[in-house]
Amino acid sequence: MQLNKRLHAAEIYLLAALLIFGVAACFLLPISGGYDEETHLLRVWQMSDLRFLPNEAEDGKLPFPAIYWELSYRRQFIVRAVEPDFWQKYGDLSIDAHDYIYGTVDTRSVYSPPLLLPQALTMRLLGRREGLPALTVYYACRIIGLLSYLLLAWLAVRMIPFGKWILALLAASPVAILQAATISADAISNGIALLFISGSAALASRSELRWREWIGLASLFVLLFLGKVNIVPLAILPFLIIPPSRFKIRYGYVLLLITALALFAIEVVGWNLLAYSQLLTAPEGTDPIGQVRFILGNLPEFISILTQTLRGRWFSYLLDWAAIYGFAYWPIPAWTYYFFMLALILALFRSDDSIQKRTRLGLLLVFFLAYVGTYVLMYITFNPVAFPSIEGVQGRYFTTVMPLLFLGLAGLPLPQRIRIPRALVASLSTLALLFYIAGMYLSYHIVCGSQYYQAGLCYQPNYKNWAPDARYSSPVSPQLTLKQEIVPECRGVSEVRVWVNGDQADPSGMTEFVLRDVNQSREIIRKTVNNSEFPAGSWFTLRFDPDWESLGKFYLLTIASKDTGPQIAYSLRAEYPAGKLFENDEPMQEDLIFQTGCVAGWDALRQSDSR
Repeated sequence: MQLNKRLHAAEIYLLAALLIFGVAACFLLPISGGYDEETHLLRVWQMSDLRFLPNEAEDGKLPFPAIYWELSYRRQFIVRAVEPDFWQKYGDLSIDAHDYIYGTVDTRSVYSPPLLLPQALTMRLLGRREGLPALTVYYACRIIGLLSYLLLAWLAVRMIPFGKWILALLAASPVAILQAATISADAISNGIALLFISGSAALASRSELRWREWIGLASLFVLLFLGKVNIVPLAILPFLIIPPSRFKIRYGYVLLLITALALFAIEVVGWNLLAYSQLLTAPEGTDPIGQVRFILGNLPEFISILTQTLRGRWFSYLLDWAAIYGFAYWPIPAWTYYFFMLALILALFRSDDSIQKRTRLGLLLVFFLAYVGTYVLMYITFNPVAFPSIEGVQGRYFTTVMPLLFLGLAGLPLPQRIRIPRALVASLSTLALLFYIAGMYLSYHIVCGSQYYQAGLCYQPNYKNWAPDARYSSPVSPQLTLKQEIVPECRGVSEVRVWVNGDQADPSGMTEFVLRDVNQSREIIRKTVNNSEFPAGSWFTLRFDPDWESLGKFYLLTIASKDTGPQIAYSLRAEYPAGKLFENDEPMQEDLIFQTGCVAGWDALRQSDSR
């Protein structure tokens, strides 16, 4: 596994992409805006106190800086743009500025400590010892995680003997950057997976393996089993692509197998038995042992569940694997997908290296096993026994799986007949990342910013906990009139919609909706609707001419009926701070599930020119 001194063009691209777009993502993503970033930050805080076992403190609790909880993007009930003066307001606050949370938080991050060690050391040095401001420490933790991933990904691209451009593009994909730029175990775990794949391929290309190569393989296994459980299936790869005859040390193949099994028992089984005993909040309704028994005892039924899930959701998983923002709060610019997928397909034409048939088949077989294994693992750990579908799978889980597929397809005879300039591949991938990062800025930092790259109105509020059918009002009737205060955060309001259920409504009755501009004491719209027109659990929309002065205005929506009208969806708690809900003029602790629709983005600019 010797490394050449000269940088390959794919390596240069990878380093530039991760440094430029990765650092941008570190700062553009709000606090805890990445997947599971809150729980990983809790683990980092625990490890910075030299507590490497999850929830190791007495009763599993360790006082946690309240400032990180209060500034967390996940703590808001309504997802909105980051305050424009965020850094001015909070940039100088210390870690203990808002005191600590005592005895009320624990972490679900139970992964091996090395996956979060760089961030924990950064927190200990800059936060606990040097006392730097909370935000400075937080973003430093993000950057050190990104740099850790960058090192592993660069080594992977440097070592692999074929498909360098393919691996570079996958290592710097939008989702890979998202995970590397957040405080997460995924950054190092994903990097380890890429390094294991490339290291295995590099050693498989050797004509013979001696002690030096054997130790290299054993070291790769040590690293692999430190990663998350989802990358463990990669352990099969070396045994498939390296023939036993290549080992020039006695019993080298068998000894490697025994070593791998021993490391698996210690690092994976041993650690997880220890760590999961500290997990204080297991997924509700799950029973992993019972689920395994169900699968083994009802294999045909499980295969049917698996195939139905794959058939129905594969395309959405593919999109989310290519590009997504944290928790899918905001849409991705469509051109991100087009440019990234085109660059990846063209990268297949750049691979003119010869690949051994055994290596190709091994990569494709492990891809299939790892891909299916991802679903099986999620079904066992996050789904109730015999659940009729596999829930909880996310496209980002395939970040470490898809390289096997594309590397397995590299170097095929037909693509090699067509020459694709490397500059074209790099340019297309860069354009994808430019659209991705631009969309991140517009979505997270500009009110209705995503309307600059998607059609339609800007709908607010954007609910974090979207469960419109979880709770409904009593039917609107002569005994129940509803009033909801509304304060739009954008100009050009032209719609107000509410989530209704007309199942219990009198089909011969009528319900009246009135929207008033309280500031100007005028009626925006009054609409009387036949109850038979209401949907069963969907939006009902009121449309009117755009109000270009709607930003910050005070509106009042009244829903009344002389008959038995529809039910209106309620939030589970008071989630809309700008206004209140009233039942018969009595204030409630909930709000209506409603949204205003504003003309925004390029549509607003075009219409403003015509006004």
